Amino acid sequence: MSIKKIPGGTITTPKGFKASGLYCGIKAKSRKPDLALVVSDVPAVSAGMFTRNRLKAWPVLHSMQMIRKSEKHRAIIANSGNANCINGPRGKVAVQSVVKSLSENAGIPEKQILICSTGIIGLRLPVLKITRAMPRLVKRLSARGGHRAAQGILTTDTRTKEIGIAFSVGRTEVRMGAIAKGVGMVHPNMATMLNFITTDCAIARPLLFRALRAAVSKTFNMMSIDNDLSTNDTVFILANGRAGNSRLTSPDDKYWRFEEALVYAATQMAKQLIKDGEGATKFCEIVVSGAKNQGDAERAARNIANSMLFKTMLVGADPNWGRIAAAVGASGIAFKPEQLSIAFNGIRLLSHGKYLVSARPDVKKVLKHNEFRIDVVIGEGHHSATFFTCDLTKGYVHINAAYST
Repeated sequence: MSIKKIPGGTITTPKGFKASGLYCGIKAKSRKPDLALVVSDVPAVSAGMFTRNRLKAWPVLHSMQMIRKSEKHRAIIANSGNANCINGPRGKVAVQSVVKSLSENAGIPEKQILICSTGIIGLRLPVLKITRAMPRLVKRLSARGGHRAAQGILTTDTRTKEIGIAFSVGRTEVRMGAIAKGVGMVHPNMATMLNFITTDCAIARPLLFRALRAAVSKTFNMMSIDNDLSTNDTVFILANGRAGNSRLTSPDDKYWRFEEALVYAATQMAKQLIKDGEGATKFCEIVVSGAKNQGDAERAARNIANSMLFKTMLVGADPNWGRIAAAVGASGIAFKPEQLSIAFNGIRLLSHGKYLVSARPDVKKVLKHNEFRIDVVIGEGHHSATFFTCDLTKGYVHINAAYST
C-alpha cells in the first residue's frame, strides 16, 4: 500500500480536527507551552491504551473510565509540567474541574472529553491556572494549531514529535495525524508517553481497538530508553469518519490497509521518541530473527536493548559483541551459541558462533554513526522482532538528577 507522508503533517492533518496549545502558568520557570487541546468537529469513535503500572495517575483513571463508558469522544485535553499523580483526593477533583471547565467553554459534553497529564509526580495540579486559560485555549482552536498542541505536551523533550499521512481505503483518500511526547521513563508497556492520533476514517470501534492494539504492540511496546515504567502513559486515537469512506466493519482488505497505515504512523512516532531520548546520542534498531516463536524473538530483542552494558557499548562505539551475546543468553530463551550471528549495518562480526576479528574496525566506524541497525540471528526459526533503543549517557544522568529541583 502506498502511504504518503505529508510535509508539515500533524494531528490536524485529517479532516474535521482542530487543536491549540498555550502557556497557562504550570511551567513558571521556563514559561514554555504547558497546555494542549485537540477537538473533533463531530463525535469521533475512540480507543485508548494506558500504562500497566499499578500506580496510575488521576487523569489515567478518569480517561480509562470514559473510554469504557462512551464509544465516542470529541476532545483530548492535556497539561505538561505536572503529572497529577500521588497527590491525594484533590487530584481527582482537579481532573473533574478541568473537564467541567472545558465542557462549559467549548460546549462539549463532559462524557466526550478525555484528559491527560505529564510531568512531576506528587505536586498539586494548579487547577485555577488551567481553568483561567481555558477560554483562550478554546478560542485558539484551529486547523493550523497542531504544532502548538504538540509543544504544549512536552516535558524534557527537545523537540516536538508530529506526523501526518495520507493513504487510500478503497477509492477514498484517508488521512491520519499524530503528536507525541516522552523521552525518559520509556520502557516496554509504553512509557512516560502521551501519544494522540487522529484519523478521518470511518471505522467500527472494535476494529479501531484491534488496530490500535496491533500498532502499540509492534511499536510503543517495542522501544526503550531506560528501564522505568511511568504512571501516566496514554495512547488515544479518534476516528471521526469525515473522509467519507464506507465504514470499516470487518477485517477485510480495507481494514488491513488502515492497520498498516496506523502501524506505519506509530513506528515513525516511536522512532522520533527514541531519537530524542534524554541525553541520547545514538539511535539503534535491533532486529532479532531465526527464533522458534514470536515470544523468543521479542524477549531476546528486549533483553539486548535494556542491557546497561549494551547501552554503554553504544556510547563508546565499542564493538563488544559479547555483551549482545550475553544479553541473548540472559533472556532465558533456548538457542545454540554456534548458531548465533551478529551484524552491524550488514557487517558481520560474529558468524555462526565464529568471531570475525577482521571486521572489527569497520564495525567500530558504524557505531560512531548517529543511527545504525544491529541484526542478531539466534537460530533457524521463522520468527523475528524489531526493537528501538538508544544509548545511555551522562546527559541522561544530569537531566534526571535535577528533574524536580
